[in-house]
Amino acid sequence: MNYIGIDVGGTKTAGGIVGEDGTVSKRLSLPTPVKEGGPAILANAIEVARKLLDGASNVKAIGVGTGGQIDAEQGVVFSATAVLPGYCGLRIADGFKNALGLETKVDNDVNVLALAEHRFGAARSIKRGTVVFLALGTGVGGAILINGELHHGATWTGGELGHILLSIDPNARCDIGGAKGTLEAYCSGPGLVQTYCELTGNKNAELTGEQVVSEADKDPSGPAAKAIEQTGEYLGFGLVTLANALDPNLIVIGGGLASLGERLLLPARKVLKAHAMPGPGQCQVVNAELGNDAAIVGAASLAMKLESALPIR
Repeated sequence: MNYIGIDVGGTKTAGGIVGEDGTVSKRLSLPTPVKEGGPAILANAIEVARKLLDGASNVKAIGVGTGGQIDAEQGVVFSATAVLPGYCGLRIADGFKNALGLETKVDNDVNVLALAEHRFGAARSIKRGTVVFLALGTGVGGAILINGELHHGATWTGGELGHILLSIDPNARCDIGGAKGTLEAYCSGPGLVQTYCELTGNKNAELTGEQVVSEADKDPSGPAAKAIEQTGEYLGFGLVTLANALDPNLIVIGGGLASLGERLLLPARKVLKAHAMPGPGQCQVVNAELGNDAAIVGAASLAMKLESALPIR
């Protein structure tokens, strides 16, 4: 049995045919027509699925991961930022089903990353219990899985962990959405850059996270390496809050900053152990495992869960 996973991003819309074991057998992507608005973005995503279906066999259902807060029961965009204009209220699941005749399940893009890691990746051993997932990139996204089920909350905003506060100082730094003192402001790519600039006095507005990491690779004892360590410590204080509140079985770190590996996670674990309550302070913190295919595999996992076609492994 096969499933289609679709990942709607702000730059491109990617899709793939995914088997029951999480293997991606066919991939395709098209540029996302963001400037044309919600209906065009949806039509483009449907076209990706249509092209994948051409010549495919045994495709049972479709899963879609996308930005915004998603009413996962109805497959409707509950709310969205200006990154995807005209997106709020879009009936994504109905659009796919009406166009392609296949049942479709839709959820937030970070939620599907977490689902992929739970079914096929770093959290696959947690059959029952709580898994916290954080995606550290341009922003910080999050998800919470309880006994294999995503926690959506009362307004489909459950798991937006990048918005927890690390600081209430009125002069705290702002995240990309303008909110002050958030986990995202300190533990995203831009947060890493700002930490480096604060340590060095660098005022280069064009400096990127990749450049900071490259400098750290060349000088493991220099300020760039220190900025990575300090970002890990900031992450650790965020994990203290999450671990004390949720007492999870496992915390999984994904996104671009996860490629820093132990340089980021070791200081985070140290802070977690030192400052959390005794039980939560022992929670394992690990890197995500699935890499570039995680979004497609996670979206397809929604389709697998749609009909309970596969048990949670």
